[in-house]
Amino acid sequence: MAPRRGPQRGRGPLALALTAGMVVGLIIAAASFKRPHGSSGGSGGGEAVTAAATTASGAQSGGADVGRLEAQVQQLSKERDAAQAEVAKLRAAANAASSGASAGACPDRHTPWGPSPERDKTYPELAEFLKKVAINNEVLVSVSNSNYAWPGGMLQWWADNAKRAGVENIMVVALDDATKTNAESYGLPAFRMNVKIPDSQKDVGSNHAVSALKFRILQNFLKLGYSVFLSDVDIIFLQNPFDHLHRDSDVEGMSDGWDPGTAYGYNDVADDESMGWARYAHSMRIFVLNSGLFYLKPTQAATDLLDKIIYRVETENGWDQALFNECIFFPNRPGYKDPAVTRRVLDYMKFMNSKVLFKHLRHDQAAFESHKPVSVHDKFERMKAVVKRYVDGDLHALDAFPDGSQ
Repeated sequence: MAPRRGPQRGRGPLALALTAGMVVGLIIAAASFKRPHGSSGGSGGGEAVTAAATTASGAQSGGADVGRLEAQVQQLSKERDAAQAEVAKLRAAANAASSGASAGACPDRHTPWGPSPERDKTYPELAEFLKKVAINNEVLVSVSNSNYAWPGGMLQWWADNAKRAGVENIMVVALDDATKTNAESYGLPAFRMNVKIPDSQKDVGSNHAVSALKFRILQNFLKLGYSVFLSDVDIIFLQNPFDHLHRDSDVEGMSDGWDPGTAYGYNDVADDESMGWARYAHSMRIFVLNSGLFYLKPTQAATDLLDKIIYRVETENGWDQALFNECIFFPNRPGYKDPAVTRRVLDYMKFMNSKVLFKHLRHDQAAFESHKPVSVHDKFERMKAVVKRYVDGDLHALDAFPDGSQ
């Protein structure tokens, strides 16, 4: 630990005073050494006169030196006061920069910024829309085209159940006019965006192609200073998800894991018998975050993450969820710069995937009857069954479905 330092104020004048005293003492001492040594008794009167004259001269010289030192002390005091004033000004500026994060400043890579008039200029139409929809600068967002937006379809189920769970700050980014019209017909705020599917994603299937677009879309929200909870339309909300966030990380995401080890990470050991006593090699494993449900804060780190994902999605023919996780978890290495986001895995028993519910929870009768998840991620027919189970209270609503897909 570094030694503690006391206050610096006041040391300048004290040091100068000590210096002045030492100088005066040296002057007087020097004057006394000027008296002649070894004189005979007959010249005593002359010695007295000489000593008196020398003392008077030394006194005059010492007085002049003290005057000069006093002037120096005054000058140094002024310089000290000016320096302290400058330090105070710099501290005030630093404090203003830190407290100014809500107005759009960013003191570090993980401090969120908020909306500001300057940020609004980057996308004024979306900024005006979000002012009406967002609560506490947060919004639940889905991205959809007309394949899911028809009345009674997945988008409406998604919206209706989120509203039932208490979510008011909800919207959809409509990729076509039909989606915007349909969404508004059942009371879902819709913002129309024209976003082109990149060539690298044109052959991966419609749903994956749409999923790949969301990262570029979300970047607009972050730049404007809004936290965004991105949800695919195949999510059923049974509680308000904003009540179950920690907001301590750049990204919080739902896991594809089904127990604490798979969801939060575990030590995996490989065995290579040919290596002799060094046969065991340890590795760390964690199951991926699902790119269908995650929360992002408007930070520089989260923006860097989206930049990295967008580049890879638009230049590689890869699955967006795989690229999403690689950009979050893979470290710096030769030829690669990690976005270095902080991340949190959402509670897998609250933000529940299909395997947790259908293969595990429903076979534990006591837990199945008492536990209510925040959300469940599944396909349309199972979504409807989940609503019957948790909204209508039908304990047998899931019985017709196997544990896995068929």
